[in-house]
Amino acid sequence: MNISQIEEVVKKLATDINTNEVNKDEFIYQLMAAYGHRKTTIGRIKSGERNLANVEGEVRAKRHIYFKQSQNDCVLSDIDNMKKEPSVARDKIRFVIATDFNQFVALDTRTHDTLDIEFNELGKHFDFFLPWAGMEKAVYQGENPADVKAAEKMAKLFDLIKADNFNEETKNDTAALHNLNVFLTRLLFCFFAEDTGIFKQNQFSAELESHTKLDGSDVDSYLNRLFEVLNTSKDTRGDLPDYLASFEYVNGGLFANNIVSPMFSTKSRKMLIECGSELDWSDINPDIFGSMIQAVVHPDQRGGMGMHYTSVTNIMKVIEPLFLDELYSEFENIENNIDAKLKPSRLRKLHDRIAEIKLFDPACGSGNFLIIAFKELRNFEMEIIKRLQELDQNKNQDDLFGDVGLDSSFSRIKLSQFYGIELDDFAHEVAILSLWLAEHQMNGEFKAEFGECEPSLPLKKGGKIFWGNSLRLDWRECIDHSDEDEVYIIGNPPYLGSKNQSEEQKEDIKYCLQGISNTKSLDYIACWFIKAALFINAKSSYAFVSTNSICQGTQVPLLWPIILKSGCEISFAYKNFVWSNNAKNKAGVTCSIIGVRKKNNKPKAIFTNNFRKIVSNINPYLIESTDIVVTKSTNVISKLPRMQIGNEPYESGFFIFSTLEKEEFVAEEPRSEKFFKKLVGSNEFIKGTYRWCLWIEDQYLDEACAIPLIKNRIDKVREARLVGGMNARSCAHRPHQFRWVNRAIKNQVVVPVVSSERREYIPVGLMDKDTIISNKAQVIFDPEPFVLGVLNSKIHMAWVRTITGRIRSDYQYTAGLCYNSFPFPDIDENTKCEMVDKSLAILSVRENYPERNLGSLYDPDKMPTDLKAAHRELDDFVDKIYQKKGFSDDDERLEFLFLMYERMTGGQNA
Repeated sequence: MNISQIEEVVKKLATDINTNEVNKDEFIYQLMAAYGHRKTTIGRIKSGERNLANVEGEVRAKRHIYFKQSQNDCVLSDIDNMKKEPSVARDKIRFVIATDFNQFVALDTRTHDTLDIEFNELGKHFDFFLPWAGMEKAVYQGENPADVKAAEKMAKLFDLIKADNFNEETKNDTAALHNLNVFLTRLLFCFFAEDTGIFKQNQFSAELESHTKLDGSDVDSYLNRLFEVLNTSKDTRGDLPDYLASFEYVNGGLFANNIVSPMFSTKSRKMLIECGSELDWSDINPDIFGSMIQAVVHPDQRGGMGMHYTSVTNIMKVIEPLFLDELYSEFENIENNIDAKLKPSRLRKLHDRIAEIKLFDPACGSGNFLIIAFKELRNFEMEIIKRLQELDQNKNQDDLFGDVGLDSSFSRIKLSQFYGIELDDFAHEVAILSLWLAEHQMNGEFKAEFGECEPSLPLKKGGKIFWGNSLRLDWRECIDHSDEDEVYIIGNPPYLGSKNQSEEQKEDIKYCLQGISNTKSLDYIACWFIKAALFINAKSSYAFVSTNSICQGTQVPLLWPIILKSGCEISFAYKNFVWSNNAKNKAGVTCSIIGVRKKNNKPKAIFTNNFRKIVSNINPYLIESTDIVVTKSTNVISKLPRMQIGNEPYESGFFIFSTLEKEEFVAEEPRSEKFFKKLVGSNEFIKGTYRWCLWIEDQYLDEACAIPLIKNRIDKVREARLVGGMNARSCAHRPHQFRWVNRAIKNQVVVPVVSSERREYIPVGLMDKDTIISNKAQVIFDPEPFVLGVLNSKIHMAWVRTITGRIRSDYQYTAGLCYNSFPFPDIDENTKCEMVDKSLAILSVRENYPERNLGSLYDPDKMPTDLKAAHRELDDFVDKIYQKKGFSDDDERLEFLFLMYERMTGGQNA
């Protein structure tokens, strides 16, 4: 559930308890369910299997909760006693809660925040328990977490080190910068190690301070020697002073390469020591730390330091439907449907499976997606082991771990199952480090649950993160896999439209997609979708976060036929949602999450507002329909009048005037007045303004040329066209006119070429025959008036939103794609008349607001109530032309339209 849904559920729960609609004994279980705890977990706590409390009215579950129903007026004394219980620290309890259902008190043991409220106010404070849903309060409330402080300190240290070691000539030295990146990740590991039990407490900072000079002149040599020690096993170190010999052997490749440490000054030495001694690195969250620390070496990113990572909630939208939900579903199937005697073997088989799964992020940044996937697999593994232990205790067996096939570390999920590619050198180094930190964190949770875990040192083989260009590397050479392996590809690759791509990125696309035609206009992210489609096998699949542009407009026919022809299908999709960072007042990007797999008969799902709908198929527009692709058409597929672009000038600025320029021209030559016409494009139409143009019909050419000012401009247009391109030269023989010359006889319907996506409707309207429509708008000359109702309808807007291309985020309305392809039923004259009446009602309401232009009238925050009502009447009427019962939402409208489009075109694009 999203935040607003959680809030509503918690509010309702508090109300239901107060009205006795929910039994008080059920309260804590329903509260946990509200934040996404799985049914099987809650069921086992409720049954007593996972409830460590032995007192009636109490619930205690490792890593989650310690809850007590208190007697009246005993809440505060109960909470004081509960938080002192040794089991709270031992079992890593996150929330301690006591309530008598009048007063409600809670403690967050991680942040040390407390909540003391009246029970009926629980809904107002729902955010206190958001960590249960993967949203740490520091992030949600916009506070300044330890991660940000650490990043800020490290940024200052980085600047001082660069000042001590680089000058104008060497500041772009790639090799030296790479060495500095590696050096920084080594420092980060040491800081983390001395605060989390890997090293002795404060060992790194204290020894550095004690054994180096104040001026920093020997810090580099000290660190060179220390890093060499950390890379040497204890039995081969030889004779060392105690302060070095006492450091543990790290291994894992982190200190393997012989990289010379940078020089230090008095200031940089002081900052280095402060980074270690003044910060508690145990509070650092590996999930998000990497993204923030990345800003250390990119000063341009520091303004939003700590605000550019992908949230856990959004990453879960990728990995849950991709593979995690299916794993838990199998786990629950074993629990609920498999004979008790067979459960252990089936659980071991499931354990074997997850120990072989491989995760790959081909644009991994600092590792966010891989870290969350690693932690979720470790959590799932702990569920398997816990259940095996419970089954073992029930059967009084003593050979559990032999049967499970576990080694001394217990966990079989290894970092070597996780792969990534990253172009940014420092992000690549930080991703490797962050995975190690995540492993250490999960080992701690494993120990809290099972009493022992794998030793932190020496480090085992880390995640296989490659530094390079993902579009130029062969992914098959990066991942150790066979055609039978279960590989999941995840991530949030870069998305850039063709107009925003650098020359290097355009070359990347050419290189990546060589052999595939018509790829010049593809979005940059399309390469990841295509490479992944060509990589996966029947046991593998992928899911990426992308801007929704790849499922709209011209991108669909460019990209999706390639993917569909490779034998793939869309397995799940999160439709349009705002993917924003957590910076205040920062606008988000409208994104989709799209999962792709080889074609099979497994269920498919579309998620809208976190509601999951099982569907038979998902087409490239993320609609339940066949895999139809809508392409530009020169002919209208429905019985609608022809729409075309307005009049294209090609006049080099000599025929178009502002009102002031026109008035000055006429004042100098009054005979010119008759040759001026109002000129309107999309911008003028929406704003209710106009410009002027010289408009000279052939029969009046001699009269116009008799006016020197006009003759001069005609001559200049001829000259400009003669030296112009092919289109300009094609109309140089008639320099007195626009390139295109089209006018209405009675009236004309105008459709803006560009319109804001914020509007519920694109403003469409009628204009008189004397106004010239420029090529900046679409126009239907002298149509049957019912077409105005078609264009103003909600069902047409649903089609446009889905099919049209975009200029930035604004709709780009084209006749070939939006109008000619639009399926509209044949209708009789009576229906046309009714549509006209309802269309004219909309125009009539607009006239009630003469002081407002169309942009203001259709601003969603300012749209008048009576205008909305007039549109609703038309919408309902047009919907029922398609089917008598109408439609409940745009998804239903689109599903119907795609079926109709397929019938009308014969499935020619399927």
